[in-house]
Amino acid sequence: MRTMLCVAMFAVLALTTLNLSAQDLGAVQARMKERLPQVAQLKSQKTVGEDRAGFLGLVKADANATARQTVDAENADRKLVYAALATKAGTDAARVGKQRAKELAERSAAGTMLQREDGTWYEKK
Repeated sequence: MRTMLCVAMFAVLALTTLNLSAQDLGAVQARMKERLPQVAQLKSQKTVGEDRAGFLGLVKADANATARQTVDAENADRKLVYAALATKAGTDAARVGKQRAKELAERSAAGTMLQREDGTWYEKK
């Protein structure tokens, strides 16, 4: 049973790595750059913020479908970037995301919503 679990985990890891190799990271970066004005607007409205894992998080539960789609698209692209960086660095994507969250928190403008380790949101001063 344990061997099967290890084999299954290795298969998932291998498929993820193959998928990332096929993914054009230049296209991912272009999508993220194109999406940046929408993300900035959602941040200024305090609809979204930077979460503790390096992803966008919905701060307002009543966010509209467009905001949710923007968050989902941005997070899908961030996930690809983090996975690629993790593979290159020999670490895992969650660790890359957490480090990125710290960097984003430091570089974020005043007024940006950030997430604490306990999951609560606060406005950067």
